[in-house]
Amino acid sequence: MAVAASRGVVLVLTEDGHILAFGNNERGQLGVGDFNVHDELCLLNYVDSFGGREVVMVAAGHSFSACITNDGSLWNWGTDLAYIQDSGMERHKCRPVKMCQSLHGNSPVIMVACGWEFMLILTASGRIWAIGNGSEYQLGTGRVETCKVPTCIDPAYFDGDEIGMVSAAGTHCMAVSKTGGRLWIWGCNDYGQCGVSEDGDVEIPTLIPAASLGGEEVAFVCCGYDFSMIVTSEGVVWACGNNKTNETGCLVTFSCLRTRVFERVGGAEYFGPGGARMVSCGLTHSIILAKNNSVWCCGSNNEGQLGRQREVDGRPGLVDSECFNNGNSDVLSDNDVQVVEAGGDFSIALTSGGVVYTWGIFNKSVSSLAEGALGLAANTTDHARAGRWHKENRARTVAFAMGAHVGLANNADNGGTTAYSANFPEELLRELFQRMRCALREGSSDGVLMLLGMGPE
Repeated sequence: MAVAASRGVVLVLTEDGHILAFGNNERGQLGVGDFNVHDELCLLNYVDSFGGREVVMVAAGHSFSACITNDGSLWNWGTDLAYIQDSGMERHKCRPVKMCQSLHGNSPVIMVACGWEFMLILTASGRIWAIGNGSEYQLGTGRVETCKVPTCIDPAYFDGDEIGMVSAAGTHCMAVSKTGGRLWIWGCNDYGQCGVSEDGDVEIPTLIPAASLGGEEVAFVCCGYDFSMIVTSEGVVWACGNNKTNETGCLVTFSCLRTRVFERVGGAEYFGPGGARMVSCGLTHSIILAKNNSVWCCGSNNEGQLGRQREVDGRPGLVDSECFNNGNSDVLSDNDVQVVEAGGDFSIALTSGGVVYTWGIFNKSVSSLAEGALGLAANTTDHARAGRWHKENRARTVAFAMGAHVGLANNADNGGTTAYSANFPEELLRELFQRMRCALREGSSDGVLMLLGMGPE
């Protein structure tokens, strides 16, 4: 993820591979070497903190954090999941610690998802490994247990399919196959967050029939604390679980206070052409990002985390796009939101210009959209822009300039002839610009790319 948030904790990935962290830190979840609250941005330099390897993805759980570096290594800090005991004893580490790849099958990590006291590790082999507290079957092993080392979830539970995306929150999980967009859910089901229509925890990964989701493939998944939301390949949002504060965005009726099967929230007819791109679920609210870059919020608004008045019927409400036009960025289209993240009682939006916006209550202080951006790409810090997709390949940039600029072309004194004429194949230009951006490890799913703002158009 380009930005990750938990209860009072924010981690932001920068274009040059560092992490900016701030917020609550009583268990060392900021990774800055102490256990003090930090209201100001703290820099985790990849040279000093991650062995000289650039960070490509961050994740935040209830009391711990994790990241992936460009060599496929997993790092974590905060509550030590290998030390969680049934007695509730804990140990904490305030600096990032690298996990040995032999602990997850010697396969590079492409995604990590953090829950309450557990973590899912998705490797390039398409397998999921789980570690931590499994008191409500959230580890996917079929047993109520605590795993002190990563344990591979039986591939047979997924019909042998390779997994392309995982999500975890509270004590339940979701996974999507790399091809075919098949969805599995497991873990706590107290509020119907597993969408299986039956009461009781779901002990092993259980397939949700495509027919229950309009027959479409699943493209993106996100677990909330006690609810779940997904986006299909057609841009349709579906949700299940607790809806007492309208966090699923379903139409408010008595039956929708808690739904045990996936209900359709809306598609292109509601969110605009193409429908939704991604969704982020927090404790009691959700944020939906549409393919037209519009932002929609639903759920609790007690702390202003919706950025607008809540809709009477509980449906997602549109956030004014002008709210994301306050940052001082030198990058064009800086107000195009690319990634959204729902924290405990606050919300985050990350624009294409690398500007981070926050609103709601964070660390006992109000941060509103009207006050503008957080300052990562504005004029208050020396930090790089947020988001891993900005870093350009200098050689390709120069090559493009030499081919496209009249002053650098053949016969420049006589007007010049550029290499990139109107007849130059558009697909090659698109490929060139795509390669100027950061690329994740080969095999990463579209859903993982969307978390970094790099998903398909």
